[in-house]
Amino acid sequence: MECYVVSPSFQAAEQQSLIAPLPTALPVLKDAYLACARALKLLEPGVTTEECQSTRLQHISSAMEILRSLPVLSSQDATLCLTLGTTLALSVYSVIGVGVADICGYCLSTTNPFMEKLLSGNDAEPWKSFLALLETMECIVHCRKPTVRIRPRRSQNVDRHLGLCLPLLPYYHDICVISYSLANTTDNSYLACLQKQLDEIQASVEAWQPLHPKHFVDHFQTADVINLLAQARVYRLGVLLLSHRLRHVFGQQDSQASIWAKEIMIELDLAQQVTKRPFRCVTIPFIVAAVEICDPTSRTKALQDVDKYVDQFSPVVHKAAKTFLSRIWHERDFKITYS
Repeated sequence: MECYVVSPSFQAAEQQSLIAPLPTALPVLKDAYLACARALKLLEPGVTTEECQSTRLQHISSAMEILRSLPVLSSQDATLCLTLGTTLALSVYSVIGVGVADICGYCLSTTNPFMEKLLSGNDAEPWKSFLALLETMECIVHCRKPTVRIRPRRSQNVDRHLGLCLPLLPYYHDICVISYSLANTTDNSYLACLQKQLDEIQASVEAWQPLHPKHFVDHFQTADVINLLAQARVYRLGVLLLSHRLRHVFGQQDSQASIWAKEIMIELDLAQQVTKRPFRCVTIPFIVAAVEICDPTSRTKALQDVDKYVDQFSPVVHKAAKTFLSRIWHERDFKITYS
């Protein structure tokens, strides 16, 4: 499970969250867990995507049916729904690469009435935020609105997936909503309102600093501290860069966008050089920064770095990310050259 969490320190907690519901919910979770296990097996050397493909898809299909029919009438049901949904979403994300946002959105909307109670549940909250993160990634790429805006929390706990930067997730939600609205309105007064919202986001994020628990440095290994702080910095820069691009299209104010993009790439590279560890859960800021690259040599390096900084448990997404970046670069070059 190490490939799913931001730090090896959270591997045991991730495993325990998956094991805890099994005694009472094995029939509900079995297919999703088997699908996830087979997806993890794909990461082993020598295992090809063709092996047992039909079996993996069968487990995913069965888990989908169970999720759709699962009654959610209490906070306990909601926790089970989030566990099932997260495991299923990870399986689909790893093996298929598309359709994840639909699963995430369904789980988040279904459990939303119980969200206040779930905030106090240690097992449910990381799943909820992880589903929101997975959905947000697709919404950024496809200009969609995420289902639920995760409320900022004052807790100084470190999230298993988003580390210290979980409080930034609502800003990514807002960016997606504004992006969708900008693409679907021509009303000048509403456009002015959206620009004001972008101003407010930029001001808030520029002033944002990560909160960390007492004895943070003592609780985590030095390499973990470096990666957690770097993750927080690149997610902050990612919001600023996305907000900037919603104001200024390619070809306008490119210098500032380039500065933030280079800062993100430098943070990622320096952290990995120092820690010698894989850098996990930084897909969004990496992709956002890579889009800004104009130099052919740097673009080649970025395509190589996809394997390092895009979720390492999903080779399918690696391929999709490389295709996406190549297409965006081509379209950007074409528009700039021939505009």
